[in-house]
Amino acid sequence: MNTQFKASQKIRSKRVAWSKPKTNTAKKRNVDPTPLVPSFLVEGKQLGVIGPELLSCEIMIVPPSVNHYWIKGRNNTNRLSKRALHFIEVLKRFIPAINYHGRVKVIVEYSPPDNKIRDIDNILKPCLDALAKGQLIEDDNQVHELSVKKMPVVKGGKLFIQVEKI
Repeated sequence: MNTQFKASQKIRSKRVAWSKPKTNTAKKRNVDPTPLVPSFLVEGKQLGVIGPELLSCEIMIVPPSVNHYWIKGRNNTNRLSKRALHFIEVLKRFIPAINYHGRVKVIVEYSPPDNKIRDIDNILKPCLDALAKGQLIEDDNQVHELSVKKMPVVKGGKLFIQVEKI
């Protein structure tokens, strides 16, 4: 009787092993989507600079959140996301390559594209990095004063950046 029981267990285990595998019907989400509008088509304007100002511009874009700024690549390395590279390319169009070495004050006002809840601090790092990559300043450690203001919703989003010498 004991051998029959073992034999029946083997048959059951084979049934499980030969059963049809379950398919995963959930779609994989693209963690690094390409922005819909090319960087050269994003609207914006560089406003006139007065006195100690290095930059004053208004751009119809919202920076990617820090949560979407870096993407985990192969071999546990991090790389800039497509959204981050797109944002940097957009800002380079409006930033003069001055390579200023002194201390600066940065004023950021942004209007989100919708009523989705966003943390105000998550948009700062992309803005400061873009100022350095666009060669307005050497590094974001030159920022000694910082002001951020969230404005009312504007369809598509809007960003105002002003950089002044201190």
